[in-house]
Amino acid sequence: MEVSRSDRRYAYEGVVDLRKGALGLRALVGKPEEDALYLFSNRRRNLLKLLSVDKWGTWAGTRRLHHNHFDWPEDPRGRQKLTAQELACLVMGGDLKKLRLKELLAG
Repeated sequence: MEVSRSDRRYAYEGVVDLRKGALGLRALVGKPEEDALYLFSNRRRNLLKLLSVDKWGTWAGTRRLHHNHFDWPEDPRGRQKLTAQELACLVMGGDLKKLRLKELLAG
């Protein structure tokens, strides 16, 4: 799966025990959509895990920021859909709120 080609990217609100592996994260999602990408974060927001399910199986990846924290989107519904640009900004440790404000002002 190419992450940039998936149009289903979700950031889960709240704190997740990231000691969970792929199967533990999959249980949090319920029935994951094929070729969707799910993101989870720890309490300090310096570590995230990505989960994806494709036709070959389930995979999980980890990203840690050593000197900063992720600008994690919060949503009371439990998960929030991200654009490709928002995903890239989030994973690189950028300011997601500034990016969204810029997109809103651009129209």
